[in-house]
Amino acid sequence: MPGRQRRQELDEIDRALVAALRRDGRTPNVELAKLVGVSEKTVRSRIARLVGEHGLTVTARLSDPAQRSRMVYLLLTEPGRRFGVAEFLAAQSEVDQVQLITGSADVMVSASFPDDAAALRFQVQVVEGHPGVRSAQSCHLIGEVGGPAFEAAPAGPRVDTEVLAALMIGPPRHPSFDALTDAICDAMTGGLGADRVLVVTSDRPNGDWAGYTVSRRRGISQRYLDALVARINDGRTDGVIKRVWESRLHMFLADARTDPLMAAAHDLVRAEGYVSLLTLPVLYGDSLVATISLYYDRPVALDDQYIATAQGVADHFAVTVARALGLAPSTIAGEPAPG
Repeated sequence: MPGRQRRQELDEIDRALVAALRRDGRTPNVELAKLVGVSEKTVRSRIARLVGEHGLTVTARLSDPAQRSRMVYLLLTEPGRRFGVAEFLAAQSEVDQVQLITGSADVMVSASFPDDAAALRFQVQVVEGHPGVRSAQSCHLIGEVGGPAFEAAPAGPRVDTEVLAALMIGPPRHPSFDALTDAICDAMTGGLGADRVLVVTSDRPNGDWAGYTVSRRRGISQRYLDALVARINDGRTDGVIKRVWESRLHMFLADARTDPLMAAAHDLVRAEGYVSLLTLPVLYGDSLVATISLYYDRPVALDDQYIATAQGVADHFAVTVARALGLAPSTIAGEPAPG
């Protein structure tokens, strides 16, 4: 009985590992161990068993924007020639996949081309020109709908308009700069669904990156910031915040653990534990007075409406931040100055 129970436990672990890898095949063993509740050594041994005994594979698809024409060819071959035709076509650089099939055709070929003209030349010269091909039917692929290789896109964060309204409607009510940055963090976490927030402000009227201060962090460790700033100063990485500071444009990383922009800091991101990152510029006129970074502990999909809403919230605080930093007049049209 104990042996049977142990087998059931191992089967549950295997199912949990497969489910986790289906969601993200790049998940490290350490993270898989945390998700499943076992040791990293157990994860390694179970994955090795799944690979060796059950044929577990993890595949990747790389979208190539240069390949604009995709085709499928259904080939009827001469008797006894299907294997030779299949091997010949599988060796062609344009071919993505070759499968032997039954029914009205013998071989199915999928291939990608830079344009329709190249696809037509391939069909006439390579496919139909092969002596073992009796006939070929072509299908032009126009889009992919789904299937096991296509997980549903991650959901976007929930926007709570009531929280945003409570923080943004009416005159500024921030008795101090700490209260102001706390309100910004409340808007980003409670109103926009971020898990962590970092507010970096300017020390100079022109919003120069060389003069900045980390004014508020919520959920972001000082250890992470110190290590990241050291690598930025060493020239190993630009950092997302620095790029926003220089471009005055927002920047979104769907997965900072693997994004090339954070290539020199992937280990820091994984250790910190966040996944997605959105950094917004806070502009007062032509000057950037601050950046607000929103961190998400899971992969998120941010559409244009969400980003526009987030930027609108950042813009709402721009004048108040500029006044508090002494980068703007302390009063406008009789309004009280913020603390």
